[in-house]
This record gives sequence, C-alpha cells and structure tokens, in this order.
Amino acid sequence: MRPGRGSWLIILLLAAVASSVIFMLSPDRQPPPVTSIRSEQGYYVRDARLTGTGPDGRFLYSVTTRTARQNLDDGVISMQDVSVSYAPAARIPWDMQATRGQIPRDSNIIRLSGDVVVTSTATAVASNRQAPLTIRTDYLELDPDTYIATTNRRVAIERSRDTLHARGMRVDLKQDRLQLDSEVRGNFLP
Repeated sequence: MRPGRGSWLIILLLAAVASSVIFMLSPDRQPPPVTSIRSEQGYYVRDARLTGTGPDGRFLYSVTTRTARQNLDDGVISMQDVSVSYAPAARIPWDMQATRGQIPRDSNIIRLSGDVVVTSTATAVASNRQAPLTIRTDYLELDPDTYIATTNRRVAIERSRDTLHARGMRVDLKQDRLQLDSEVRGNFLP
C-alpha cells in the first residue's frame, strides 16, 4: 500500500517542525550580534540642495550646501558653506551666503553663522538703478515662509562707498525693508 498525498504532506510537516525544535534547542546557537546606531552618527550628504515650497506648493527657495548632516539625537541639520536663494517668481531681491547653517527639528527657521553675507540680486539692482546692497554679520536667522531675516548681533550695511553699522536688524525680504535696532552709525562718502 502506498501512502497518499495527504500522508506525505503530514510527514514533511512533522519533519520541518522536528528540525526547527532541534535547531532552537542546540547549544551552539548564538544570538545575532546586537547592532546599535551611535548618537553622533546621522544622515550625511555632500553637495546637498534643500528646496522649500510656498503655501501653494510651488518652488519658493533653495538652500545649497557643501555638506549637510542630521544629528539623530536632536534632529538638527547642520550645514557647511551655505547659500540661500529665493525663486525668481517669488520676487525676493536677496541672496545669502554663510560659512555654517542649521535647521532645527520641526522648524523652517534657517540659522546662518560665520561670515554671513546678504546681497541684493542683479534683478533688484537693475530695477532700482542703484548699486547693490550688501549686509554682513556673524549670525542671522531666516524664516523663509515669512521672508523675515533677523539678528541681534552687529551688522555692516554697504552700498557703493557708503557703510552703515548697527547692532540688531530686521529685514523684510519681500517688502525690501530694513530696520536697524540700535547703535547706528554711518560713513557716507560723496
């Protein structure tokens, strides 16, 4: 008498269960090595370009950087050699460069530090028929959604041969307005 298909299936199933039990109970079995991610390691990107969109979903600005690293502990994105530019359609007449930058977790605020240089773009200069305006500081916070850049540090504002120094500044990039907070002094040459 030959075993039927059902009998072979039961025999194979019992063999599989028996081999699994033997494997699980064998003394030579080692647990897999435990791997962990160290807190100082995170995401690292070279020559990165981060883009932001407006409420309508259209491209609004870009942040380019030589390196970007996200810390897994606090979620902060740290960048080196940072440049921020708004899209031409946004009609924001400013470009920004900095040695370093950070974007905190759950925030669109871009913190620029080091040699921060904010310049009016060629389009703005051509439309106003004025020399380019350059702002220099060592720290600046940019909220790209509201188009506001602020600092409480010293700033130097240059246009042609004229220079204005102050402590603290607020720039409405969309309205092209600059407000200085205190200790304002200037050098105006003919």
